[in-house]
Amino acid sequence: MEMNADVVVMGAGLAGLVAARRAAELGARVVLLEAGEGRYPANSRYTGGVFHVAFEDVTAGPAVLRDAISRAGGDCPDPGLADAYAANAGRAIAWLAVNGADFGQGGDFPWMSRMLVPFSLREPGFPNHWPDKGAERLLERLGRDFTEAGGAFLRGWRGRSLLTMDGRCSGLEAVRADGDMLRIVAKSVVIADGGFQGDSELVREHISPRPESLCRRGAGTGRGDGLKMAAAVGAKLVGLDRFYGHVQAAEAIRDDRLWPYPILDILGSSAIVVGPDGRRFTDEGKGGVPLANAIAALPDPLSSFVVFDRAIWEGPGRAFLLPPNPTFEERGVAILRADTLEQLADAAGLPAENLARTVADYNAAVATGSTAQLHPPRSSRTDTLSGAAWPIKGPEFMAIRLCAGITYTMGGIAIDPSARVVSCDGGVIPGLFAAGSATGGLDGGPDSVYLGGLARAATFGLLAGEAAAS
Repeated sequence: MEMNADVVVMGAGLAGLVAARRAAELGARVVLLEAGEGRYPANSRYTGGVFHVAFEDVTAGPAVLRDAISRAGGDCPDPGLADAYAANAGRAIAWLAVNGADFGQGGDFPWMSRMLVPFSLREPGFPNHWPDKGAERLLERLGRDFTEAGGAFLRGWRGRSLLTMDGRCSGLEAVRADGDMLRIVAKSVVIADGGFQGDSELVREHISPRPESLCRRGAGTGRGDGLKMAAAVGAKLVGLDRFYGHVQAAEAIRDDRLWPYPILDILGSSAIVVGPDGRRFTDEGKGGVPLANAIAALPDPLSSFVVFDRAIWEGPGRAFLLPPNPTFEERGVAILRADTLEQLADAAGLPAENLARTVADYNAAVATGSTAQLHPPRSSRTDTLSGAAWPIKGPEFMAIRLCAGITYTMGGIAIDPSARVVSCDGGVIPGLFAAGSATGGLDGGPDSVYLGGLARAATFGLLAGEAAAS
């Protein structure tokens, strides 16, 4: 089967729907392909629904947002992409509000000023986290408006390869599960099919030696199809070794009641996280996203523990959204408790001497304000996903086995500020665009910088739709 269009968009998450709807709004004939069927799974359906830029109020204005990106990311984000993100995020939010998004103040934090209504993040666990919440309603509205405006929304089609002619992208080929093929000739293609967190071999190559030991903290549908298709026609790929996710209890791998929340980011960054040798292996103070990346990179991603005491459990353990205390105890997470560190080490299967020395060195550094001198160094900062270092003195020493929860990969196809795909030779590939977590260049880097997934998807989806339709 063959079709013709002005624009074909691959992937119907938030980035793809925004790109398709915006291109159609500008008069383009648009075909939108989605691999899933019916009420298809998507990270932007399962999201908590908060639009923020680097945990800054997304409506704060370009200068404020650009400063927030710089504070959070340092030299990591591509400057041109960071500028485009800051300059257009507010415009994307305004466009969404006109096109079906119902926003409200979803929590006490200023960065929660634009959260989709009905609110999510009201109870722990996955089963009741997303159905008929604001994110799902927005996806359904965007899809319905797109088709009512004349767009072709084809479910069950998975992108297979890009078409090219004289160095320009000229469409794509897609396949259904039953083997049927579809060829779409188009002036522009937008890749928006998410990251590669659902492809175990790519995850093994770039993220973790044991993908099966990570908690799938999302839809798991991103299989890197668009990334592979773009690379096959000469696209540059960037930053494939980082992901957005959080620190979860190990039981979350098997129990949907324990993800996406509670998370252990604040608890972990307020205490210490040790590997199977009883020693620290990363800077907990950098916060939950870098900590999750460090756990995933371990030879055995299920071999680490957060070690703390009752005071930390009753303090940081009750902090942030849907905290682990008391939910973990209510839902059967194994919380190890002991009167001494030696007994705790025995219960966890850790070398007692190493754990005792690790805790002693840490406590001494906390007392003298010298945590930066630890090995590895321990940052001392307090922000959204990290807490101040607390001493671990007892009474009652505690530990929880950890795992890394992966939501989406941060790296991907390189794009320019107009969402045009960048080629390996530094130019752009005419007719090819990308948006959302299929792309790289903003998040990631050595510190696993996280600048906001929904706002990025909407912003670059809007830019991609506009550029593809022009």
